[in-house]
Amino acid sequence: MKTVNIYYIFDSSVKIRGNAGHRIEENISRISRALDFSPYKTKLHLIGYRDRAFFAKPHERIGAYGNPDFAEGLKMLGNVLDYGRKYEHANARSVFIWHTSGTVLEGWKKELEQLYKNREFAFGLRYVVQHGVADRSTKETLYRFTETSERILHHFSEGRLCSLVQNVSLAH
Repeated sequence: MKTVNIYYIFDSSVKIRGNAGHRIEENISRISRALDFSPYKTKLHLIGYRDRAFFAKPHERIGAYGNPDFAEGLKMLGNVLDYGRKYEHANARSVFIWHTSGTVLEGWKKELEQLYKNREFAFGLRYVVQHGVADRSTKETLYRFTETSERILHHFSEGRLCSLVQNVSLAH
C-alpha cells in the first residue's frame, strides 16, 4: 500500500493572531488525530511560514509573529518534495492544504512556478483554507495555487481529508 502524503502549509505570521491562529491550531490537531485512525498509510508534513519557514508538530502552539512570506513556505515545500522524490516516495500522490490568513507578501510567483515542475505537486490535490476577505492580488495567489476556485474554502474538515485519503489510496 502506497503512502498518501499530506502537506499542510500554514501562515504563522502576525496576521493570524487571535481567532485565525486558534482555528489553524485546532484544524491541525483534528486532522492529525483523524489520520491516526485512518486505515490507510499516510504521512503528515506540517510547514509553517512567516519570515522563515519551519517544520511544526501536531498539538504544538503556533507563535504568531513576523510577516506572511508565503515564498518561504513554498521553498520549504519544494525542498521536502525534492528530498522525498529522491529518497522516499517516487510517484506518490499527495494532498496539499494551504491555510492562509488571507494576506500574502509579493515574491511567491517564482517559487510556485518551480513547484509546478515537480510531478507530485503538479498532479496533487491542492486546497486553500482562507480567513477573512482576500484582496485582488491575494485572490490571484489562492487561485494560482489551486487552479480552481472550488478548492478555495473557509473550512477544511478532518472528514473531508479522510475521504480524500481514501479516494487517493484506492486510486493507486
